[in-house]
Amino acid sequence: MAALGLNFARIVRQIRPRREFLSDKHVKVVSAGGFPYEAFNGKAQVTPWSILRMVEFARNGAFNKFSPDENCFLELDKIYQGHLVFIASTTTKVAPNFYDYSVSKGPLEIHVELVNVGKTSFGLRTLLFQENKLNVPLCENYVMSVFVDIVERKPSQPPKWWLEKYKQGLEEKPSPRFQRHVVPESGILSNYQMQIEASHLDNYWHTNWAQYLKFSYNAFVDFAVSKQNPKNIQSAFRKCKEFSLLYLQESNLKDNLDVDLWKDSENLDLFKFQIRKKQDVLCESQIEFYPEEPDE
Repeated sequence: MAALGLNFARIVRQIRPRREFLSDKHVKVVSAGGFPYEAFNGKAQVTPWSILRMVEFARNGAFNKFSPDENCFLELDKIYQGHLVFIASTTTKVAPNFYDYSVSKGPLEIHVELVNVGKTSFGLRTLLFQENKLNVPLCENYVMSVFVDIVERKPSQPPKWWLEKYKQGLEEKPSPRFQRHVVPESGILSNYQMQIEASHLDNYWHTNWAQYLKFSYNAFVDFAVSKQNPKNIQSAFRKCKEFSLLYLQESNLKDNLDVDLWKDSENLDLFKFQIRKKQDVLCESQIEFYPEEPDE
């Protein structure tokens, strides 16, 4: 497992982002190129899963050492000696100006800050800004991660010294709560079927966390095109306002998955998804879209 995790460090060492530790709980990472060409869809808008991949880039840029003498954010290199860290849930808010074509999507200044520490978990807030324009973030992301014992593979407390050091000042800051979905009695609107492919995998050879958002979005587009307006594909590619994911189990290469979709009963721009491998629920997600607009 350690050898697999090393590949995250190898990636950031090749990219060589600029990094500055602003405090022991706050780090700045700069992506000189910003969002790459392949992050944009047919409407010249950044895809939502590319936002998560940029958050992942910032996390890796913060957590990994570029050289043996450098620091590791939150001293996670010491934690990795006895624990693994898994993402349990995430939520992202996307500002309206993120979709403004006149707003440059790079370079990006990304701020990663520890905002919550629990008994076996911690929360990070990641803010994406245009470099040197820190008044309003383009995106705001929150990730809750869980410490897992490297041998028993169960949630486990990190060392006492780490809790005492990093929980200080965060005792009164609760973490966001993610409620499990309840499939409506009226049933789902659509079922989307797919298979895990090689391009979906991460450095641990499981499905990358951002891909589950892509699966959800693809399921929505498939539903919107086939059920609502099959002659206007462009209108199905709606702008995401906020999205959340709750990770329950992993999936692997060639797994066949079902993505069930339904609409919230009160918010007509909010869609909910349940991603299954047969009867096992792997991930639950929801996407709130900005109100529909005339095609541009």
